[in-house]
Amino acid sequence: MSMGIYPSSATFMKALCVICLTDASKWEQKMNFYKQCGWSEEDFLVAFRKNPFFVLLTEKNISKKMDFIVNKMALFQPADLGYYPTGLTYSLENWIIPRCSVIRVLLLKGLITRGEFSFSSSMVYREYFVDRFVVQHQEEVPELLSIFEGKMSLAELGLGFEES
Repeated sequence: MSMGIYPSSATFMKALCVICLTDASKWEQKMNFYKQCGWSEEDFLVAFRKNPFFVLLTEKNISKKMDFIVNKMALFQPADLGYYPTGLTYSLENWIIPRCSVIRVLLLKGLITRGEFSFSSSMVYREYFVDRFVVQHQEEVPELLSIFEGKMSLAELGLGFEES
């Protein structure tokens, strides 16, 4: 409860489970890791209150996701990811890369601006994402569905991205 999670909240049992699985030294290690990624202690606690299970993810897993989202795609700041920690639990290959790739293309083409989306709005379920970001801009960028489905890379689109 000192972390701001009360027994009546939807995340209380999840938080209790994570606390039981995480001893004090592991908790401190996780907090320090996220600080190295650019989060403040408050960012970490906000994320924990929203979805405690993100704490159980491995540092390697989170590092790969944060590096892709923050550095390679340059879509969000590290702290932005803390407001929707559930997104960090999604598959990098099957969920995060397709969505971030489409968003990046739309930004580079000037079809959307940074204020039009958030990390949470870019991590929504398939049908909503495709309607909002792919179908809506398919006339201007016919390759969007192929990019989303992984059939075409950003490098093939010629936007200055290298294959990795």
